[in-house]
Amino acid sequence: MRILQCHNFYRFPGGEDQVFHDESWLLKQNGHDVHHYLRDNRDIEAMSNIELVKATVWNRETVADLKRLIKNVRPEVIHFHNTFPLISTSAYHAAKNSHIPIVQTLHNYRYMCPSATLYRNGNSCHQCVNRKLAIPSVIHKCYRSNRKATAVAAAAIAIQKSVKKSFHLVDRFIALSSTARMEFEKAGIPSSKMTVKPNFVRPDPGNHHDKGTHAIFVGRLTEEKGIRTLLDAWTPSSSNPISDVQLRIMGQGPMEKVVREAARSNPRISYLGQLRHSEALMEIAKARLLVFPSLWPEPFGRSMIEAFASGTPVIASNTGSMSEIVEHEIHGLHFAPGNAGELQQQVSRLNNDEHLYSKIRASARTAYESKYAPRRNLELLMKIYREAIKTAAHKVEEIHV
Repeated sequence: MRILQCHNFYRFPGGEDQVFHDESWLLKQNGHDVHHYLRDNRDIEAMSNIELVKATVWNRETVADLKRLIKNVRPEVIHFHNTFPLISTSAYHAAKNSHIPIVQTLHNYRYMCPSATLYRNGNSCHQCVNRKLAIPSVIHKCYRSNRKATAVAAAAIAIQKSVKKSFHLVDRFIALSSTARMEFEKAGIPSSKMTVKPNFVRPDPGNHHDKGTHAIFVGRLTEEKGIRTLLDAWTPSSSNPISDVQLRIMGQGPMEKVVREAARSNPRISYLGQLRHSEALMEIAKARLLVFPSLWPEPFGRSMIEAFASGTPVIASNTGSMSEIVEHEIHGLHFAPGNAGELQQQVSRLNNDEHLYSKIRASARTAYESKYAPRRNLELLMKIYREAIKTAAHKVEEIHV
């Protein structure tokens, strides 16, 4: 199959970028003809505010680029990952004008929330869901803590949903978990247009038996990722039950300064920075356990299945897709979001109960093999592409009837 994949890379590398790379690799490895249309948020630095606003709301450059690319490539399907802000959903119109089926992966909640997280000030937030204009987000400066930037994001969403009706052009949406699918249903995306397809891990690191004694966190360093909860759990104290457990933190983001300071002042914490994906997989494989303390209802937690792949148990906050992916006492343990004391208790429990630890390790690896390996993901992805092509063909038939 001839496929055009489109993605807007983030300033700080994250899971969405890796998913784009992984799916491109998967398709190419299995004989498909894959082409790319790419933008990068680092290009924003050279743009004026007016240019950025125009690109976010309706990017004429994207439309022109895609028209030329579609004419040259003649893809059978176009698969969008992240379109915000430099591709914009104007790209959907370029695709539909050429009668190309569209697939959109819903990596985050930008469709209904300018911050893309459904999270604000330490709590889940749904104030902007199903509003024509996300005024509460502008009032609270939800995107980058900047009211002007939030207003641009809110306006772009409103125009694409209500005026251009861009999202109606998508033939199939990919939700990363059942939890995410339910959130998007509440926001008006029909269940009939969504398929749940989780991410996958490659290369397979294998069931790593030589585990260390430390815990690891891998992810973007932001408030909603639960970084403060993580650091609080490792605060030095005579009563801290995990005072003998080292914590390694890997990633980049706005809270990097806070993490660096914690590492300087606390000998139990090490900051590794941003490593290559292969290095990250090895660090996860060597850890005794992975901590996933997110506060927001994540659509999917990629580092959790990377841990499963190497048989590393996960301790995750019991919210969003985390409670779906990590079954309590099966693939790991749960704790209440934001509760550092409960996180300490669960780390101590898993660290000291060898029978439970061994059972969870085996179950985690089994989950990877059955749900998150490349072969199963290819089957799901190709089924989604075929459904999109079939849906688009029916639309064309209806137009000509």
